[in-house]
Amino acid sequence: MATDFTLPVTTSKPHSLRRIGAWVFTGFAALLCFWLFVLPVIVVALSSVASHWSGTIFPDGFSMRWFERLGSSDFDALTTSLEVGFGVAVLGTMLGLWLALVLEGRDRRGVGAWVDTIAMMPNGVPSVVLGLSVLIAYHKKPLDISGSAAIVVLVQLALVLPFCYRCAAAALRPELTILREAAASLGAPPSMVLSRVVLPQLVPAIRASLALGFALSLGELGATLTVYPPGFATVPIVVVGQVNRGYYLPASALSLILLAVSLAALLLIAAKVPRRRMA
Repeated sequence: MATDFTLPVTTSKPHSLRRIGAWVFTGFAALLCFWLFVLPVIVVALSSVASHWSGTIFPDGFSMRWFERLGSSDFDALTTSLEVGFGVAVLGTMLGLWLALVLEGRDRRGVGAWVDTIAMMPNGVPSVVLGLSVLIAYHKKPLDISGSAAIVVLVQLALVLPFCYRCAAAALRPELTILREAAASLGAPPSMVLSRVVLPQLVPAIRASLALGFALSLGELGATLTVYPPGFATVPIVVVGQVNRGYYLPASALSLILLAVSLAALLLIAAKVPRRRMA
């Protein structure tokens, strides 16, 4: 008589434990992200409309007076931040794209390695040290820009360039090289290859570079505080000055406006432009 050795089907407890562990880990990660990123924004938003807030979990009352007290100097600082941010983002994206295209396919053990290292060097230097070096280097003739906003653009460009360069370099896939070679073999001049083949494929990277450069420029403070000339002010400089004087609620109002404007600008950069259909 044959013996049946079939094992009984049992519920998989390890699978259930893994599912519970995944839910716990996801919940902890969500809570950590909320605590680190969302809660500070909520606090700034509440403090910007708080009539008084001291020693309590929530404000004692709500008011729009801090927004009403913002003067022309505050809005001038906001305009300056946006102008510098857009300028740094555009320049950083152009230079980063140019560097990535120049270094593409080069031997990274020779000159290409040195250029790559120099381009990434600002990431390893504290922003205050970088600002001080730029200030010392460009405060005398023949190239004295210490009294103009150009020195702020220059130092922020140095800080932003490594990120823009990496965005473009990461997008230069081997498939793109094949497309470039194919277009060149068909007789397309280099300018047409660049405009018709390379740049359309790099649009996502260009957008990412613009958004990253713009966001980094708006929040940059250390190097900007070191080099900014008299009469020049961005929103971070104004906010730090207000905080040092104990004006936390007005600083929150200006910070919230900067946050809203920068978010709108980033959404505009990320917006997809509809392609025109050929007739």
